[in-house]
Amino acid sequence: MIDVLRIDANDKPLNLSGTHVVYWMTSARRARWNHALDHAIVLANEHNVPLIVVECLALGHRWANDRIHTFVLQGMIDNRKLFESSAVTYVPYVETNKAQAGGLLRSFSKDAVAVVIDDFPTYMPRDVARRAKKLVQCSVQCIDSNGIVPMRAPQRSFSTAHSFRRYIHKNVLNFIASPPEAEPLKLLKDLPDGTQIATQCFKDADIPQTPLEFIWRVSEASREGIEALAVLDIDHEVPPIDDRRGGSLTARTVLKKFIEQKLDSYHIDRNHPERQGGSGLSPWLHYGHISSFEIVHEVLESQKWNPMKITPPHNGRRAGWWGMSEGAEAFLDQVITWRELGFVYCYEHPDHTSFDTLPEWAKKTLEEHANDDRPYIYTFEQLERAETHDPLWNAAQMQLRKDGIIHNYLRMLWGKKVLEWCPDPETACEWLIRLNDRWALDGRDPNSYTGIFWIFGRFDRGWFERAVFGKIRYMTSASTQRKFKTEDYIRKYADS
Repeated sequence: MIDVLRIDANDKPLNLSGTHVVYWMTSARRARWNHALDHAIVLANEHNVPLIVVECLALGHRWANDRIHTFVLQGMIDNRKLFESSAVTYVPYVETNKAQAGGLLRSFSKDAVAVVIDDFPTYMPRDVARRAKKLVQCSVQCIDSNGIVPMRAPQRSFSTAHSFRRYIHKNVLNFIASPPEAEPLKLLKDLPDGTQIATQCFKDADIPQTPLEFIWRVSEASREGIEALAVLDIDHEVPPIDDRRGGSLTARTVLKKFIEQKLDSYHIDRNHPERQGGSGLSPWLHYGHISSFEIVHEVLESQKWNPMKITPPHNGRRAGWWGMSEGAEAFLDQVITWRELGFVYCYEHPDHTSFDTLPEWAKKTLEEHANDDRPYIYTFEQLERAETHDPLWNAAQMQLRKDGIIHNYLRMLWGKKVLEWCPDPETACEWLIRLNDRWALDGRDPNSYTGIFWIFGRFDRGWFERAVFGKIRYMTSASTQRKFKTEDYIRKYADS
């Protein structure tokens, strides 16, 4: 049974005469380890009606582009494989005209027992869930499948990772003990097929179904895929990533390789650009192609861990609490503490992308130094094109443009320099969000907003006061290049 803390429903009742259950998949785009799918299966089994999973990709959002569309459609190909041998009727749908999806949701929900939808605390999925709760006439049940800690559980936000870590130490075992099903499709009864219902819903909405050939062509990320996307009103200047394929099957391969080859040295290697010691999982986590429950489960299994290995006290320390290797503990701190700190914050603060949500001390010190002389000031276009005097920063920006990610440590430096080179702090914040949301595969996400707003003092503390930054933590390219070998990294992206 799903934890009630993961359910946020409207005030409409179940439609007991409904013909099907709809799972409107928007952010947990996977067929395994998915609380929302589990819940939809329970409803369909109880009412003995078809379960129709509609995985929708809208184009009416600000950052819709070829990169995002390709990655999501690659995931649709994987989901089709995973659902095709089950009793689920899987319907991948790509919007071709803005606002089509709203009409399609109305059509699918008209005779539904209930609509299950993903509960995500930011950007487009949040807006879709909010509209669905108002629009749909039957029960709409928004399900939190985002992380180990349900977003509603703490009932407050946290000012630092340390304070959230203390909360985790006291509560995480309860949450780990209530995972989603690893293989939920095995729990399906022999339900009726929903294909005819789905076909009729498209007809009633006067909206064409998305041809499988179109999804397949786009998923290949080739010239043919780019040509297929050309008919859509999206940003075609942000191209697909050749060596990062979306989807659950790829995500599981990436996880397996990381655990086998990099986990033990993660605490040492993750900050070194030349060692590529990070997990690289953030794009697949963002699109819901893999669950943090599955990631944590596989890490715990690899460490032969059990709760008896926990070492009190539960005081929020970064290392030594789990009773595992240093690499495994450092990784869990990232995937649980830092990632979910952002989800809880975004849930508690709907205006989380506003500069005004920074801590008072941070806003005060930035305001006091807003008019300080800056050594360089660049336009947004210069920054976006990586046209600065700093080769290391340019390389980081080119990695973002080319690969859709920035190395973990260099992402912090990247943000600090934008703060230093912009006319004022609020502009710097706005530009960082624009750069990241447009180019990053893992943009438009609570975790990436954590990274951006950390640049300006969120989840941090005051440091020595200096020009421009005030008491905000300071970083330089020179000190980074002294700490790490960056020559190959700069060379790799210099001509990208």
